[in-house]
Amino acid sequence: MQPTTRPLTDEEIARFKRDGYVTVSGLFSAAELAPLQAACLADPSIGGHLRAIADSTGKAQEVIEWTEFTDDYLGVIPRIARLVNAANSLLGKPSYHWHSKLSMKPPHSQGRWDWHQDYPYWYDEGCLTPDMLTCMIGIDRVTRANGCVNVISGSHHIGRIDHVRIGEANGCDPVRLELLKRRLPVVPVELEPGDACFFHSNLLHASGGNDTHLPRTILHCSYNAIENSPFLSEGQAHHRYQPFDTLPDSVLLDRQWRDLFKNHRFNDFKIEGDTNRYGYKVMARA
Repeated sequence: MQPTTRPLTDEEIARFKRDGYVTVSGLFSAAELAPLQAACLADPSIGGHLRAIADSTGKAQEVIEWTEFTDDYLGVIPRIARLVNAANSLLGKPSYHWHSKLSMKPPHSQGRWDWHQDYPYWYDEGCLTPDMLTCMIGIDRVTRANGCVNVISGSHHIGRIDHVRIGEANGCDPVRLELLKRRLPVVPVELEPGDACFFHSNLLHASGGNDTHLPRTILHCSYNAIENSPFLSEGQAHHRYQPFDTLPDSVLLDRQWRDLFKNHRFNDFKIEGDTNRYGYKVMARA
C-alpha cells in the first residue's frame, strides 16, 4: 500500500460515521485536475461514450462509467493512494475500486438524480453488506445553481430502504423519504474544483438541474470492502475483487499516464430505449 500525503483525520472519520458523509477541501489541486477539466470541455461526449439516463420526469442526466484500470488518466485516478487510503480508513477495512463515473450536467439542462441510496442497487449485484462508499470530486465549481448533490444527513443509519419505480426512473420509497426529511436535515454539498465528499452507500442523496450557462462535472470513485466482493457470478466479473497496486499521490502531477481517455475502456450501456442494469432508461443525447 502506498503511503498518502493526505490521510484523513480522526475528526473527519468521526464525522463520516455520524453524518454519513464528510467533505475534504482541496483534496486535489487545480493543476492535477486541469487536464480532465480541459478534456471535458473539449469533448463533452467523452469520445461518444457518454449516455443520457432518464430521471423520473423523463429529462436526461448524462453519465459515463468504468470499472477497469488502464494507464490513461481516468484509469489511474481511482488507484491514487489518497483515495484508497481514505476509503480504507472510512470503511475500517481494506477496500478496492468498485466503479467510477463522470456525472455531467450541460448548461441549462434540467435532468436530475432523484432521491436514492447506492447500496440497494449494489445489494442486487451481490454485495452482502453496505461496506461501500463513494468519493465525489468537483471537477468544475459545484453549486446549488448548477445542480450540486444534496444529502440527508444521518440517513445512512436507517439502513437499506426499498427503491421503487417513480415515473421514468427508480428512487427511494417516497413515503419513507418524506418522513425522513421531517426528521433529518437536507444539506447541499457545494464543492470548489478539487474538493471531495466521501459518502456512505446508504446515505440518501439527489441532485437538481443546472440553471447556469456553464457545465457541471463531478467525478465519482466508488469503493467496496474486499471481503464484500459480490457473491453473484453472473454479470459481476467486472465488480469482483482482484489484487491491485495503489499509485503514489504524485502520479497526476508527474504525468504518469498515457492519455486522458483515448485508450480507456468504459462500461457498456444498453441501446436507446432500453434500461440499464439499475433500471434507468437510456435516452438519446440532446
